[in-house]
Amino acid sequence: MGGPPKNPHVATRFLRSSAGNLATLTALLTPAMLLLAAFAVDEGSLYLEQRDAQGLTDLAAITAAAHIDDAGKAASRAFFDNGYRALTVNGQEQDNPDSQTGRLTVEQGHYSADASVTVGERFVAGATPTNAVRVRLSKIGTTWFGHALLPSPEISVSAVAGTSSEAAFSIGSRLASLDGGIENALLGALLGTHLSLSAMDYNALLSANVDALDFTNALATQLHITAGTYDTVLQSKASVGQIAAALASVKGLDTNAKAALDRIVAATASVDATIPMGDFLDLGPLAQLALGDPAGDLHPTLGVMQLLTAGAALASGGHQVAVDLGTTVRGLLRTTLLIAIGEPPQHSPWFTVGETGAIVRTAQTRLSLAVELGGAGALLGTDIKVPLYLEIAYAEAKLSAIECSGGTSLASGVTIDAKPGVVEAWIGNISPGDMQDFSRSIDVGPATLVKLPLVSISGLAHAAMTNNDPTSVHYDAADINNQAIKTVSTRDFTSSLFSSLLGDLQLKVNVAGLGIGVPPGLTGALKSVLQTASPTIDDLLNTLLEALGVKLGQADVQVTGAVCGRSVLVQ
Repeated sequence: MGGPPKNPHVATRFLRSSAGNLATLTALLTPAMLLLAAFAVDEGSLYLEQRDAQGLTDLAAITAAAHIDDAGKAASRAFFDNGYRALTVNGQEQDNPDSQTGRLTVEQGHYSADASVTVGERFVAGATPTNAVRVRLSKIGTTWFGHALLPSPEISVSAVAGTSSEAAFSIGSRLASLDGGIENALLGALLGTHLSLSAMDYNALLSANVDALDFTNALATQLHITAGTYDTVLQSKASVGQIAAALASVKGLDTNAKAALDRIVAATASVDATIPMGDFLDLGPLAQLALGDPAGDLHPTLGVMQLLTAGAALASGGHQVAVDLGTTVRGLLRTTLLIAIGEPPQHSPWFTVGETGAIVRTAQTRLSLAVELGGAGALLGTDIKVPLYLEIAYAEAKLSAIECSGGTSLASGVTIDAKPGVVEAWIGNISPGDMQDFSRSIDVGPATLVKLPLVSISGLAHAAMTNNDPTSVHYDAADINNQAIKTVSTRDFTSSLFSSLLGDLQLKVNVAGLGIGVPPGLTGALKSVLQTASPTIDDLLNTLLEALGVKLGQADVQVTGAVCGRSVLVQ
């Protein structure tokens, strides 16, 4: 029979006993501990999975930037080779659409290593010039235990890689022929001084080249700039005298060229006009280097004569410059010249170091040339006056491609898209005061070519050289190393502009104020004189324009260096 325990203290001792508490607690907490352990395993697994995904995304971005023209294919191939056999790439399903392992987005754009821009804004998708790629991967993470309770989280990683292939190139003209008298008169007038250089001096300057960074360092000394970057110098203004002095101090310069530069320094000592250096010289990424730092494998060079010509043109300050060549041109009785030089659009330089998409331009030029000729035949003893007016729009060259191959830092080729400036020419009269206003065209009216006591002959002619589309010019490694100059011409370019004008010349004879038909004897004699003078006038026009850094219907382009940057992570 039951009943109370014989020893009532047994139950009390049992309730008060702590023996077995640990086992009981363990039994109660084991499920929670196993659950926490499962989550810890999943968390560690997700961390490793994200780290692996980030490493692979970094690799894909570097690969894509190295093959930037086909970045999407290069990036997806990097993932495919590392086990991602089914990805949605830029919204397009790849391989088996029922087993997609993630979403891959590849964006091309421009990355600017500008410390003043926040890191997240330095890459701009779709911006040009294209020099970087952003790769983004989104995928569902793998969980081993937690998926039974919670949905698997998404893993998102991204990387930006860029490359910095650059080329140094310029647009302008190098004199093919030299006439010391004309160059002295023209450049001296532009500089507001008198030059007395010989043809030998100009030849020495023409054949001289200097390293762009060496010149900028020397100019910094002339401007008393002792610290900062190359851009510090380019943001400054310098006189032509200071530019010439800097050129003369560059090591390795030929002694004849140095002597000619010293003469320019002496001649321009009292010239106060200064030139914004950034308006015609752009060092691109190299401008951010500290003064004195080298440019690595890229060694951009400047033509000394080109530099002086561009500086002289800008020194005129947009004002009209009058030049009286007098009787210095053989075959012409007298020649007077009026020049107006505009600013290049958007202050584009004539020389730059840049990535694909960089542009250089010449300045717009207006030239009014009054030529006097001696008559012959029926016009013997009569002076013939021919007023010529030329408008030359800016020429443009754009860096369209840099070719990299063979694992070397030097580019194997460069392609430039060049377009000569449109040339329009007239025989006719203009208002000289209108030449400085480049915002509008100038009205050209008939000009009196011959004036006799009772008879006068007036004429008007127009000719144009146009080129609507750019021409691609390729430079191989030898062209770049030899600094070859290549010329692009308008498709309808004619070697004789003046002859083209004569073909369009409409003459009108006035006798005692009455317009009558053109007597064959007079017009025949006039056209004969003009045709005979045509080669002389064409040579004069070409010489004048080449001294200003432009050519009739042509653009001279030179590539002086090009390097291929390695693809590296930037974000």
